[in-house]
Amino acid sequence: MDKNNFDVRAAYESAKQTDTVEMNGRYHLGMREIQTFKLLAQESGIALPRNTAFLDLGCADRYLEKACVAEGWLYTGLDYSNLNFEFDTFPLADASIDVAASLAVIEHLRDPAKFLSEIYRCLKPGGVVYLSTPNFRLDWKNFYNDPTHVRPYTPESIEQLLKLQGYDSVKSYPGLRCKDIAWYRGKHRFLKAYYLLPFRYDTRLPVPSFLKGHARSVFALGRKQLT
Repeated sequence: MDKNNFDVRAAYESAKQTDTVEMNGRYHLGMREIQTFKLLAQESGIALPRNTAFLDLGCADRYLEKACVAEGWLYTGLDYSNLNFEFDTFPLADASIDVAASLAVIEHLRDPAKFLSEIYRCLKPGGVVYLSTPNFRLDWKNFYNDPTHVRPYTPESIEQLLKLQGYDSVKSYPGLRCKDIAWYRGKHRFLKAYYLLPFRYDTRLPVPSFLKGHARSVFALGRKQLT
C-alpha cells in the first residue's frame, strides 16, 4: 500500500454510500473500525492481501462483518459463546488467517498467553494481530468501573507483551477512529488524542469536528514473523 495514496476520510465517505439505511447503527461503527485499521496497518508498513482472511475475536453481534465484506475480505467471528479465550484452542487451521482483530477483549483476560499464542498459530507468515484496550495511564480512574476488567495495559506494556509472544513490527497508536494520520504520530500522540480532542466523536453537543475524537484507549499491531 502506498502511504501517499490512502485517504481515510475519502475511504470512509465512499464506504458510507454502500448502506445508507444502517449508517446510524452498528454498521457505521464497524466501518469506522475497519477504515481505521487499514490506515494504521499502512502507517505500520504492513500490506494487506486483496482477499484478506479476517478473524474477529470477541465478535459479539459481528458488527465488523458487513464492513469486511464490503472490502472483499473473508470474515470469521469467534466469541465467548464459542470458546474460552484463556484456555481453548481456536477451531482454525494453522497459518489460515491474514488478520486477527480483537477489540476491547484482552483486558478481560487474566492470562493472555494462550490467546496470543493461538492468534500467532492461526496467522499466516506476515499476518497481523490488531488489538485495542483501555490505556491505563489515561483511563485509570474508569478502568475498574467495569467489574469484568482484570488486567490493565499501557502502550509500552501491550507492545512488550506482543514482542514476548514473538510478534515483530510492533506499534501502538491512540484509539482514535478515522482521524488524519498526523494524530497517530509522534512521541506525544496519546496525550494529543486525550487533551486536544476533548469530545467523543459521537457527542451530541454542537461542537466543531476538529474537537472530536477523544481517546483514552490504545491500538496495538504486531506482525507474525515471515520466517
